[in-house]
Amino acid sequence: MPESPLGILIDSSIWIQGQRDLQWFVASVAGEPDLASCDAAVGEYSVGLYAPREKNTRDQVREFFMACVAPVRRLPHIPDDFSEAARLIGEAIFASAAKPSFPDGLIAAVARRTGRIVWTADETDFQALGCQTFNPWAHKPPVTV
Repeated sequence: MPESPLGILIDSSIWIQGQRDLQWFVASVAGEPDLASCDAAVGEYSVGLYAPREKNTRDQVREFFMACVAPVRRLPHIPDDFSEAARLIGEAIFASAAKPSFPDGLIAAVARRTGRIVWTADETDFQALGCQTFNPWAHKPPVTV
């Protein structure tokens, strides 16, 4: 990724990719000075702490959460983020650009409010929400041996 003055806001899709490939995740975020996530992105990922039927899967999610997600600064939502999310989503749908979810709208609202680039595997929705995006999975793919 070209060096950018913008901080990074990690979307839940990157947390999920990171859990699947810890080595890739650690290599991708290593050296990034301004990493953050937000309550909506962490909340989406956290569903995996409870939903999987297999205890082993829940344990893997919990292990990744404690090692990689919990230490990252989490930006809170403010009341205005909810109306901003609704506006951004409505405009994206109206323009037929995408049909983002409400959590994606909240993530976008925080990214725009705090001037951050969204690291996501779903660039289309976030670009339709007016965010700058970067997909580290596409630009720093895992090394296959």
